[in-house]
Amino acid sequence: MMANIIIGGAIFAYAGWTMVRHVKKSAKGACASCHAADHCRGSCGTER
Repeated sequence: MMANIIIGGAIFAYAGWTMVRHVKKSAKGACASCHAADHCRGSCGTER
């Protein structure tokens, strides 16, 4: 019983953390949250 509660809590905590991380990245915009934003010449409007 206790193991089920711990495992369930871990699953919900990870899901919550993943949702928060996704919302924070999406709030930055497409190019700001991209891993290649420093050297990308995409449609972000900033050509380097």
